[in-house]
Amino acid sequence: VRIMGGAIEREPDGLALSSRNRYLSPEQRRIAVALSVALRAVRDTVKAGGDPAEASAKAREDVLSAGFDSVDYIEVRDPATLELVTGPGKPARVFGAARLGTTRLIDNWAVE
Repeated sequence: VRIMGGAIEREPDGLALSSRNRYLSPEQRRIAVALSVALRAVRDTVKAGGDPAEASAKAREDVLSAGFDSVDYIEVRDPATLELVTGPGKPARVFGAARLGTTRLIDNWAVE
């Protein structure tokens, strides 16, 4: 298996472009951006030296509070090994997946 990374194309409000977005109602589309906002908040917290697990837990709460039906995961992982990152100062990537109605949205942000 060869994984080829590329830039994520985004809507002006930050939602990752995806063919799945067409399944969202107008109200769900307004809610959907909460996933991207929450992942960026985790990125910013970890970048500033915050605890990845605490930031991820808060992000899960924020996504559910915004109106998502469930969160599959929001985690900070090593971009090369995909192992959980437990502290600041390492290269990392914030990954998230959550369900809104019948649609499963996924997104990720680099911690640089």
